[in-house]
Amino acid sequence: MQWLALLCGISDITGGGQSVAQPVEQADPAGSVPIQLEEVEVVGRRGSAAIPPETELGPAEIDALGAYDIGEVINRLMSGFGALDTPIIIVNGRRVADAAVFYGFPPDALARVELLPREAAALYGGDPSRRVLNMVLQRRFESRDALLNAARPTAGGTSTLIGDLRRSAISDNNTDQMGVRGSRDTALRAGERSQSVPSGAGADGVTLRPASDTLGANLALTRALGGWSSSLGANARRQDSRSVVLIDDDAVVNRNRANNLSLTAGLSGELRGWAVQLAANGQLAQSDQDGLLDLRSSNWSGALNLAANRRVLDLPAGPLTTNVSGQVSHVRFIVRRPDDQATVSTTAGDLRGGVSIPLLKPATDPAHRVNLGSASLSLGAAVRGDDNAGRGGGLNAGLAWSPVPKFRFNGAWSTSTDTPSDRQRFDPVSYGYPSVVYDFRTGESVEILPIVGGDPDLRSPTSDQLSLSTSVGPFTSWAVFGGIDLQRTRASDAIGVLPVPTPEVEAAFPERFHRDGDGRLVSIDQRPINLSASRGDTLSSNLAFSIPVGSQGGGTPAVVRVSLNHSWKLRSTTLIRDGLPEMDRLSGDGGGMSRHEISVLVDGRRGPWGINASARWASGYRIRRDIGVDGSGDLRVAEFASVDLRLSYLLQRTVVSKPDEAGGAERARRTGGAQFGLEILNLFDARPGFRLADGSLPPGYRRDQQDPIGRTIRFTLKQRF
Repeated sequence: MQWLALLCGISDITGGGQSVAQPVEQADPAGSVPIQLEEVEVVGRRGSAAIPPETELGPAEIDALGAYDIGEVINRLMSGFGALDTPIIIVNGRRVADAAVFYGFPPDALARVELLPREAAALYGGDPSRRVLNMVLQRRFESRDALLNAARPTAGGTSTLIGDLRRSAISDNNTDQMGVRGSRDTALRAGERSQSVPSGAGADGVTLRPASDTLGANLALTRALGGWSSSLGANARRQDSRSVVLIDDDAVVNRNRANNLSLTAGLSGELRGWAVQLAANGQLAQSDQDGLLDLRSSNWSGALNLAANRRVLDLPAGPLTTNVSGQVSHVRFIVRRPDDQATVSTTAGDLRGGVSIPLLKPATDPAHRVNLGSASLSLGAAVRGDDNAGRGGGLNAGLAWSPVPKFRFNGAWSTSTDTPSDRQRFDPVSYGYPSVVYDFRTGESVEILPIVGGDPDLRSPTSDQLSLSTSVGPFTSWAVFGGIDLQRTRASDAIGVLPVPTPEVEAAFPERFHRDGDGRLVSIDQRPINLSASRGDTLSSNLAFSIPVGSQGGGTPAVVRVSLNHSWKLRSTTLIRDGLPEMDRLSGDGGGMSRHEISVLVDGRRGPWGINASARWASGYRIRRDIGVDGSGDLRVAEFASVDLRLSYLLQRTVVSKPDEAGGAERARRTGGAQFGLEILNLFDARPGFRLADGSLPPGYRRDQQDPIGRTIRFTLKQRF
């Protein structure tokens, strides 16, 4: 059976290569004559990444997610894995110039999804703390899909209607996807809720939720050009929203209109041993506001991105690889008011580089008594800057060690000085949607108009991050997979917003709080500010497994996938300005926050039936009136739990078996028919609970006043033509 071990080793080396047939010679360990094996076929797995995945989802698990497109698949998966950062997306085992061109495809266009080990991020040009998802597409696929979605709270008053049409096709490396989507949200008015804020004369017509109409269209293409691949993406979106607010007992109609058009083009391939990705994108955005402010704004932006990676040399433990990337961008903002016009433009640049160094590889000779497993080290650096915010940069390092298969330990460290984003600095100053806050100074809840926009005087934030994590699995036929992650963050000049309006915060930033002649709070300037310092430590854990539940139609497997996540905040402190005491958020300063959060996701499908459920729980906390002191005027927030449930039924399901590239059976998971869905958001109609420290109910904190929506029923019809 030694020939079998040899074949397995060859298959691992070839990775994602194609099948080859060739004679192989193998030496007998006893020193006998080499054996000639004729016509040995080595089969590589299509779409494999540079390193094996930690865990993966096959067709049954992907179908069970109940998503409408690949974008929803990514969001659901990252929630299940407990990941907070945006993942690096590769397609068919390779970096692509623009992965977003694939997000609109249906989920059954995916053959499988792989979650790669953390050290993979350095191989694909990312920070070692980020996750990498490999989306492996079907070789052949075509569909025409429609979606109709209608939702309404059980308390009534507002409704949502969404319609979507799209066509998708895949033929090897050529793909096409186009679609159009429209939605309408009707307004929720204060008169439609018995106890709402605001109150008084003329308040019934005030909108608690604005009315909104949205229309969008997209086009995404990829084409093979010899050994290269090209991509083109276009997105257009128009949104019109209307709200009614109360100003000095007068109802004012406020209207916002926004138009956005974006174009991206990419090219990827091999050049002199380098894997190269080149992408260019441009965006035009315009917005108008009438009512509270007469404001017109527009911005043009363009960027050119270049990324490349290659294998530099072979070390005893494996190949050393390097990656470099750079970006040049230009943005121009124009803001027009009735009495003036302001124009701001900025040009920015970014350059990154890194290496991934293999340190250890598992011993293959049984005579070796010491086997330390596999290990790798990644190092990276970045410089960036623009002509307005100055320069920044950073360093990062990651260490990964797997002493035995299915056990992994990772450490990642980074330090960086980032420039504020263009939107954080140059977004036009305007009024946002009204919101309800508790005014500790007067002891009442009030509806305020937030002032939003950018601040051109923001300073560059500096941060240091350290992450230590371990992951295990998958084990058994249930594919049990889990991990623990400790994150430590320290930052200075971090960009954030003002905490809750306590007397001390208002005294430190009097220019940000606006009151009328009677001392009533009417507006808060919520534009971003630089926080002097912040510190945070979080311990996270996750566990995921798939439960086989027999077979569905056509003998294909059915499955229930379960994901559990727990986040435990060990420390969260903020110093908003020198001279003020440090705020302990977990004790209630600056707004307070939950110390523990738990989420459970369940996704299952059997035959035509599907179920998707999610439950979230957050521990209670205190919001202090005075920093560092518990008092009777504090606000106590009760623990909160909510459950979302979705049931679906596929009216027609056609299952077709056909040979895949490995000679097995690959099924067309859905070829036509309608799918009906019933979703209940906030199944038990839970609402946030608030009490003052003395046990009394604070004004303005009844059920409908803090959450006027509550439980919502959503009906969905999906049709494949």
